[in-house]
Amino acid sequence: MPGISLEQIEVHLFRRRGARVEFLILRRSARGRLPGVWQPITGGLRRGESVLAGAAREVFEETGLEPRRWWAVESPTVYLDAAVDQVHVLPVLAAEVGASDRVRLSPEHDSFQFVSAAQAARRFLWRQQRVALAAVRREVLAGGRLARALEVTERMPRAGARRRRSAPRTHHSR
Repeated sequence: MPGISLEQIEVHLFRRRGARVEFLILRRSARGRLPGVWQPITGGLRRGESVLAGAAREVFEETGLEPRRWWAVESPTVYLDAAVDQVHVLPVLAAEVGASDRVRLSPEHDSFQFVSAAQAARRFLWRQQRVALAAVRREVLAGGRLARALEVTERMPRAGARRRRSAPRTHHSR
């Protein structure tokens, strides 16, 4: 019987520049799994770690950023890993950073860009990441009662409570 795994998270990070909303996409480095693939922030949860704490940690580890606002998107990303006969369920979060916040990449990625939702969707390899991106636009960026209900900013762990990585590399978007 196939197993179900809740060991990873997916975060769609965005910034506002005037009336424009730009999404951060990361390119996986050549020395890792799926080299050259563009994606949102993804990562594994540690044993005993909550989804919110894991999301905050992964965002900081992969980008050096500490978002100012967070939302828990209604629908998770779900996919089958046929190699291990396991269904993976990834909680999806959205997070907003400041327009001038600087990205510092971990070695897992070799490039990043802030792009429109349409550009991000075209770059994502996985359909489920495009579906999650559309949900962020519909549930969070549209505002209103649903966005207010999904906001989890007050439940996020404090920045000082997270362990800091040592000197991440600094990169600039084009």
